[in-house]
Amino acid sequence: MAANNWLSLQDALKVIYQQSCPVTDLQECPVYEASGRILANTLYAPMSVPGQDVSSMDGYALAVPPSVESDTFEVAATIFAGDDAGAVTLKQGQAARIMTGAGIPAAADRVVMQENTVLTDTRVKVTSWPDAGENIRSAGEDITSGDEVIKSGTRLKPEHLMLLSSLGITSITVYRKLNVALLATGDELKAPGDTLKPGQIYNSNSVGIAALLQPYHVNIIDLGIAADSQETLTRIFKEAIKNADVLISSGGVSVGDADFVKPTLQALGNIDFWKIAIKPGKPFAFGHLENCLFCGLPGNPVSAYVTTQQLVLPLIQKLQGEENRSEPLTITATLTQAIRHRPGRAEFVRAWISRDTTGNWKATPLSKQSSGVMTTVTKANAYILVAADSTGLSANDPVSVQPFSVCGDWSTFTQ
Repeated sequence: MAANNWLSLQDALKVIYQQSCPVTDLQECPVYEASGRILANTLYAPMSVPGQDVSSMDGYALAVPPSVESDTFEVAATIFAGDDAGAVTLKQGQAARIMTGAGIPAAADRVVMQENTVLTDTRVKVTSWPDAGENIRSAGEDITSGDEVIKSGTRLKPEHLMLLSSLGITSITVYRKLNVALLATGDELKAPGDTLKPGQIYNSNSVGIAALLQPYHVNIIDLGIAADSQETLTRIFKEAIKNADVLISSGGVSVGDADFVKPTLQALGNIDFWKIAIKPGKPFAFGHLENCLFCGLPGNPVSAYVTTQQLVLPLIQKLQGEENRSEPLTITATLTQAIRHRPGRAEFVRAWISRDTTGNWKATPLSKQSSGVMTTVTKANAYILVAADSTGLSANDPVSVQPFSVCGDWSTFTQ
């Protein structure tokens, strides 16, 4: 356990995984709609790819005599991709003009690239000899009929869908989509577009959380904004658990006089843990409302954003039945300036990473790290990971860095 008996991020994830059972309901899904879905059944190849020996080059398929005395061949046929190569018969000393992907005629044992030939009327001269089997893709070279091609529990990506389509598969079985309810709490909140009165702010958390969930293809149930009232929360929670697999609320999980999420959760279900040793994001709650899992996020936007990334998304992956769940990429960089840190909580410091002239990564923390300053997320491209027991970091220290994306702007930082 971390300081004050708060769970570390790793221990919190262990509890979440232990308390979460993947969905088992299945759906049939067209392949062209299956990106991001979780495959329910391991798939095996119904055919070989390629289905026959094919040319990997534009050139000439050669029927070479046992003892080659000539480098010139009679061009007896032309074969395009999709043609029936079985209808072409070559005699020794003959060649067939052949295109990439076209089937190899039975008598040919190699393909010479067009660049290594000189064509004169109906005869072709070979200027550089290919070895036997060269420039030929053998039948089943990519996939052999019966091969396991995609394991169950795989989150399907575009390359998976291309592979399935190459096998002629049009429909697959996936796990059903999760139903995720989103609720923002707080008397001070108004929906974007409404007129603000003194002391009020716009609800940004629901939009951000929904956007983070979007790549996971869940059904979002927008519960809007709830007033700071245990009676109101009780009514909304009871209604939400009828349809939702997960209820995510933001705000109301701290210890203020208007924070009613915790007592409502205690009254209707149970709390597995409350507060974790990370910064930002300490007041995070996880529990159960009957068969519905509950995630109570902090109200500050950056805290809600970080805890969604670090705790909610792994929960969604587990519930969806994804095997070999991905973890954020972590790289090592050199710190450009000191970071002050009080031991007790692991910290996600918003930062900008870039490469120096030697190709090494350097990390610059942004000056503002308040959990209410969302611009430090939009201006950053990575988190610097500061360990809970760290007493601070100095300039030029090596640090672990978690990029926001594997693609991005890695140019020199400007504050």
